[in-house]
Amino acid sequence: MKLTNTMLAAAIALSPVAVQAQNIVATTAYSAKSFFENEGAEVEATTDNVGDPKLKVNYYGNEFSVYYYGCDNNSDCNAVQFFSGYKTDGSVRLSKINTWNAENRYARAYISDSGAARIEMDIFLGRDGVSADDFASMVSLWARSMSEFEDMIDW
Repeated sequence: MKLTNTMLAAAIALSPVAVQAQNIVATTAYSAKSFFENEGAEVEATTDNVGDPKLKVNYYGNEFSVYYYGCDNNSDCNAVQFFSGYKTDGSVRLSKINTWNAENRYARAYISDSGAARIEMDIFLGRDGVSADDFASMVSLWARSMSEFEDMIDW
């Protein structure tokens, strides 16, 4: 049987590799960077202090970093963390942060040693990643959590 271009294109589109390629993965910074760029965000790919990938994202006025975890020699990672820090110079009480953590499920907050208020949210993507729609839902949850956190700390 001779494969036509249409049949070949259909076979490639249905292959596990093609389906996986559509998922957002942490194995490289490119996947999430491309997602945010397609969403209209400004994204800068850098590395963290141990050489793992890191993204600086400006997503509709929300500025945050995306750190990569579970990496093997600074690549082939399996998780990301959304992170934002706020110089509050100790003006936010720990009891307020504890209340916020008790009332919020996905993102968590803390006060750094320097007194800055911080919020972060971990996402395990595994080797196969998650669909772009599911990742978009997580980004939306993160953006909402950041906004509520900023309101809580009077940012």
